[in-house]
Amino acid sequence: MRFAFRFRQGMKAAIPIWIAFVPSSLAWGIAAQAHGMRFAEIVLMSAWVYSGPAQFAVLGPLAEGKSSVQVLVAGFLMNLRFLPMSAALAPYFHGVNRLSLLLSSHVVSASSFIVPYLQFQKERQDASDSGFTESTDGYENLAFFLGVGASSFLVWVIGSAFGYAVALGFPTGFEEALKFILPGYFAGLLVVEMRGWAMPVVCLAALFLAVPGALASPGWGWLVTASLVAILVWGAEQWKCRASALS
Repeated sequence: MRFAFRFRQGMKAAIPIWIAFVPSSLAWGIAAQAHGMRFAEIVLMSAWVYSGPAQFAVLGPLAEGKSSVQVLVAGFLMNLRFLPMSAALAPYFHGVNRLSLLLSSHVVSASSFIVPYLQFQKERQDASDSGFTESTDGYENLAFFLGVGASSFLVWVIGSAFGYAVALGFPTGFEEALKFILPGYFAGLLVVEMRGWAMPVVCLAALFLAVPGALASPGWGWLVTASLVAILVWGAEQWKCRASALS
């Protein structure tokens, strides 16, 4: 019963991720169809790779007929970021057998990392403040993580399938416009713990500034722009908090 409760908690926490994944997965499905991929290939790639940046990154090499080694290396390098994410989450799954962890690791993403990680940190801090020393069971934490990760995974795969379907009715080049959804989403993930004015400012600024960023550097411009906006707003909020504490 506790496992099911924590799983539902994770699903509830994942709702903002679902909202972000719907347009992003649609954009991937549309872009993949425009690059000549078939329906089964799109769905299988979303299910097997499950990484928006990596999937977008390999579209060009696949369409250009590059070797499979080049495609695999590109995807592998993009997904190396999951290594430190998994390492950061591992201590919260104490006592969970390795097979369960291995299977669960497939749904690790930037989103399914940051939401559970912040939740686990908050729960640990609350327990420490209240003097409660017993740690949360690793399987309960795994249930929360799977509630976030597995549900987001399904949204991504289903959205990719729908993207292929709707792509048939869209004009050529429409997938490029949808790519600008990603900067706001990425910047929002960087400052997901912020509240009030910070989050909408970060997302909107990253979204609009992604256009000149992408024009300056088609491959990395939007990512660099989103990162700079998130860092600047985060720095402004930290300065404001310190100023308030000193006054």
